Amino acid sequence: MLKTAVFKLNRNTYRGQTTLGELIFPDKRKFHTLEDTVRGWGIKDAGNTAIPFGMYKMMVSMSGKFKRKMVMIYTEPNQYELRGSGISFKGIRVHGGNDHQDTWGCIVVAKTKLSDTTVQGSAEKEFTEAVEKLINDGFECFIDIKNQSQLK
Repeated sequence: MLKTAVFKLNRNTYRGQTTLGELIFPDKRKFHTLEDTVRGWGIKDAGNTAIPFGMYKMMVSMSGKFKRKMVMIYTEPNQYELRGSGISFKGIRVHGGNDHQDTWGCIVVAKTKLSDTTVQGSAEKEFTEAVEKLINDGFECFIDIKNQSQLK
């Protein structure tokens, strides 16, 4: 039986086209996240919708688009597709960026929150290395995404 490691993403700020949150590593390190808009059950605007809340598997694989090893989030046996809340996504990665235009449905992970719509300082490398190390140490890795109440 595999051991499990869970990264927690707590969404807490919802502004127009942008959703911000906090990503907590199993070792308690924290980074900021930025995603597209969280939408209701079964609603998807391609490239402008955050993945639904829930628990998802993660793996590290080579990205054909970005030409580097990156974390992939998925639910399906093909390890590429994610299904939840009546919609599906393909190729959801965790990477660096600054605003919702950098997401295309993916999760941006950063060191600094500049405003309610902008982050800075990619933490992609730290995230990918942490997930890869845990997998190499025999863990199955998950991300648990929760939609929390709006921060004031």
